[in-house]
Amino acid sequence: MKSKFPGYFKLSQNQINELWKSCIFTFDANILLNLYRYSDETREEFIKILNKLEGRIWLPHQSGQEFFNNRLGVINKQEKSYDSTIAALNKIAEEFNNSRQHPFISAALLRKFTKLNEEIKSQLKENKEFHTNRIFEDDILNKIAVLFEKNIGDELSYTELTELYKEGESRYKDKIPPGYKDSNKSEDGIQNNKFGDLIVWKQIITKSIKSKKNVILVTDDRKEDWWLRFNGKTISPHPELIKEFSLLAGQSFHMYQSDRFLEFARDYLKEEVNEKVIEEIRDLRKLDERRRLNSIQEIEDIRSSHKFNSNFDLKLSNLEMELQLILRRKRVVQDNLINLYQMSDNSNGSEDINKDINRYKNDFQQIEVRSKELKREIAILNDQRNQFYTPPFL
Repeated sequence: MKSKFPGYFKLSQNQINELWKSCIFTFDANILLNLYRYSDETREEFIKILNKLEGRIWLPHQSGQEFFNNRLGVINKQEKSYDSTIAALNKIAEEFNNSRQHPFISAALLRKFTKLNEEIKSQLKENKEFHTNRIFEDDILNKIAVLFEKNIGDELSYTELTELYKEGESRYKDKIPPGYKDSNKSEDGIQNNKFGDLIVWKQIITKSIKSKKNVILVTDDRKEDWWLRFNGKTISPHPELIKEFSLLAGQSFHMYQSDRFLEFARDYLKEEVNEKVIEEIRDLRKLDERRRLNSIQEIEDIRSSHKFNSNFDLKLSNLEMELQLILRRKRVVQDNLINLYQMSDNSNGSEDINKDINRYKNDFQQIEVRSKELKREIAILNDQRNQFYTPPFL
């Protein structure tokens, strides 16, 4: 059964040992970009492990392209993080300096806190300046360049990309991994290329075929078009990926998130890796996952709100349209009644005319009742609109 469904079975210890002995380690762009988000110690530990794997690490060209497309944005985002942290410290200091809010803190302790707070902010400002300078003099980029100078794949030709895009449209339609979760991305440019994950995948397969080696991909992408997930837990690489890799390359494929990669590297390379380093990487990954889930929830809330607004507007529009028709009918009935009364006066009130008058009077009464009901319903909906309506641009 394992031979028919390899992606659904956990690798044995012997299989993992064989992978680590001779496989190629390849990386997604997010692994390199996260180096800008780690503390100095964690970054150095991670780079130390990559250096230990010299000759066995390899970067898909698409991963390199996405790294450069997003590098300055990550640096800028980290710069804003320094600013927000300093602002938060200023706010805390302001609260503690208000003796009315904290009457039980001694003056001596408050002086210690103020001094420590100023020292922390001073270090943050210094680190922020150093980090911002990476836009021009980037020590992290230099280290990455050395690591992958001779270990990066070739760019796909225009013809190859065109064919891959055609295949991607079909794959995404049928939800064949990887990348279909990015199907809503823009097709313009590489940075937002919805086929980016598929390009990385194809380049990894090509590398395995040419080198005749197994591959381990290290990525912090947690979407279900890369992983088999259940009840919020990551179980294993997506079984369809393992199956496709085996069929096309004839080799084994496995994946790790960055913290698990370091844990295994520590054991297999016999390297000391501080547990706090792994904890920092794991905490950052969990934070990113919470943000991703919150973003998904926000999008769903907006979609639900827009759907509610759409249904709400449709109902209101239908009522207003019905009211307009009713009021037009009312004017016609009124005109007919006036004409009938005039005809009745001239003909001394014939029986047929009186029947028509009574019929139109009944119509008029029904119209009055229905028009009042519609006006009341419209007024209620307008009140609800003022309370709950979300403008489409939010």
